[in-house]
Amino acid sequence: MRSLFALFCCLACYSMAGQEVNRADWMLRLEDERLVASLSLPGAHDAATGCGLRPISGFGRTQALTIGELWDAGVRVFDLRPAVRDSVLHIYHSFLPTNVSFAASIDTLRRKLKEHPGEFAIILLRHEDELESEAERALWPELVGRSVGALGDMAARFHSMLTVGELRGKLLFLSRTAFTHTDKGGIITGWNHSVQGTTEAAICANGNGQKARLQLQDYYAPTNSHRRSEKLDAAMRYVALAQHAATGVWTMNFLSGYATTSPLLGGFATSAGYKRNAAWLHPLMIAHLSSSELPKRGCLGILLIDFAGIDVVSGTWTHWSPFKVEGKAIIDTIIEHNFRK
Repeated sequence: MRSLFALFCCLACYSMAGQEVNRADWMLRLEDERLVASLSLPGAHDAATGCGLRPISGFGRTQALTIGELWDAGVRVFDLRPAVRDSVLHIYHSFLPTNVSFAASIDTLRRKLKEHPGEFAIILLRHEDELESEAERALWPELVGRSVGALGDMAARFHSMLTVGELRGKLLFLSRTAFTHTDKGGIITGWNHSVQGTTEAAICANGNGQKARLQLQDYYAPTNSHRRSEKLDAAMRYVALAQHAATGVWTMNFLSGYATTSPLLGGFATSAGYKRNAAWLHPLMIAHLSSSELPKRGCLGILLIDFAGIDVVSGTWTHWSPFKVEGKAIIDTIIEHNFRK
């Protein structure tokens, strides 16, 4: 019955020749039996920064769209970084608070799933604890776990062989820090920020010890020409690893990063640095992902990008011209890889 519903909705969305693809429902085109680990999933790095940052949005902002707008653009993996403030979970990027709480972020995704029950989303969690007290840090695992548990059946349990059919209508939480008071979601171990990345990280099911191998690339500071070359090589290498991964192996490949342009700020993560990296790297990756050298349908893994869903973003005081980041084009390229023949 679920497959028939998905087929009906899919035909409704794509019946008109030349009509623009409805990215709010693109997962309806996926077969229920497809393994989630073998899909190509577009993700938004520091997804909540599109809601704005305080006190200065020019630092740390990696997105131009809100969480709801990212969903509508086709994003299905959301990098959210909660910290405890006044006993409430709020979303940060490093020590900078965004303008949205953890509860509001999850509520947006919950409403999107109710509107589009054939879809699913993955939430990547990182504990941003730079400004927390010891007491606040101690609260984080329980507050996150209770928030996940409160979703009931909408929160998914993790196992390595999860299928699209199992996840439709659900949120899967994968966290770099363990959370308690629920058996939903998974915990990521072995995170790595080196240019080599790692093929030996793992996602452990919360509460039962089952785990999947995780291939991970998150080299985030390509701040000169040599490092940019390393970043491109790393991103392409992990695409190849995803293409040849064994069944049930997951891949996360961060295209995000900052190419700093200000000599005064050095390696500091300005919004201009993220824009510059996206404008340089995205066209190269679009060409690579569109190549016939990648014949295996769907298997790109999770790719996390900056300025998702928007092709041009404004310039800065150090670079007046707009940045052509191609954030919509790269999402389209990732999504369509699921349906290549």
